[in-house]
Amino acid sequence: MKSNYEALGKHIRLVDYRNSKEASNTVLGISIDKEFMPSVANVIGTDLSRYKLISKGLFACNPMHVGRDERLPIALYENDEPAIVSPAYFMFEIVDRTVLNEEYLMMWFRRPEFDRECWFMTDGSVRGGITWDDLCCIQLPIPTYEQQLEIIESYRAITRRIAMKKEINDNLEASEQAILVESISKNQTIPTALGDFADFIDGDRGKNYPTFDEFSAKGYCLFLNASNVTSTGFSFDTCMFVTEEKDRAMNKGHLSSYDIVLTSRGTLGNVALYNEHIKYANIRINSGMLIIRPKVKRLSPYLIYAFLKSSYMKAAIEQFRSGSAQPQLPIKDLQKITFAIPESDTVLTALDRQFRSIEERISVNKNEIDSLKALSNILLVELSR
Repeated sequence: MKSNYEALGKHIRLVDYRNSKEASNTVLGISIDKEFMPSVANVIGTDLSRYKLISKGLFACNPMHVGRDERLPIALYENDEPAIVSPAYFMFEIVDRTVLNEEYLMMWFRRPEFDRECWFMTDGSVRGGITWDDLCCIQLPIPTYEQQLEIIESYRAITRRIAMKKEINDNLEASEQAILVESISKNQTIPTALGDFADFIDGDRGKNYPTFDEFSAKGYCLFLNASNVTSTGFSFDTCMFVTEEKDRAMNKGHLSSYDIVLTSRGTLGNVALYNEHIKYANIRINSGMLIIRPKVKRLSPYLIYAFLKSSYMKAAIEQFRSGSAQPQLPIKDLQKITFAIPESDTVLTALDRQFRSIEERISVNKNEIDSLKALSNILLVELSR
């Protein structure tokens, strides 16, 4: 594919449609993942008629925090119903949609190289913003419209597959929890505290805790960050590593097979199971996490993992929240959370077999999702070639 690089400003123009008739009260922000999301700003008592009204096919971006986040939050609005965004956002449209396709342009905005270029252009303020003129100076290739559509279709095929696999995993998770609830309701149970069947291990928070310059993009031991342990298990989109020497210098906090990781500070209660499908041989938790390690044979890691993902566990965590500025889950409180455990070993064995099968399928799907994400990133890189 041969194409000439042209200035972005040649193909986009600012628009300023205001919510003067209050056509919408849905306030949206933009995430660093370049997607619209409900705004976290407190708009009570705010004059929403001043906000910008965005409709299908328009772009919006937040130019103010690029220096801090090293990414430009920018997104294409694709919903049929209009919404509103901050008056401080840039809102723009493509000048000629027969020359430049909006989905192709959004793919270009998703490239890591685009974010790096925006970051280099930021001003000297603390947070670092980017100007409209700087954005317009960025160069991008403009292949023929037919070639753009071919690229878009390839990208859509990947994203459709990812969405399908995620939906399958959501259904598997729901099925697992339904099986758990049914088993508890139909069988004799024994109230059992979490601390009676699992050990809690926190990370090394001492003098050997790695400093910022000791992390790298590749290395011997994956050092988990907050984005690696999500509401749906492990995610390895953004990883940081430490050397073997640093890992060995630290004490507790290194994962063993079938350990469960739980986030105990900031975002509370996310859990992930470290099984044979995880591609990293050495993983260590950070200071905002705990390792939950089974200590009785009759309760398997898969069964404990299912309990920790349950709505009952989420409700219990809400009751034990502590700390205001930084919510956290003390081990002493977690140990007291009591579950209704089926009394029959036969029932527990059957649950283990079912949950193991479900989690195996979820893990296989997650690995495929990771491979598809890597493929989509390659496609985005190839846009510049």
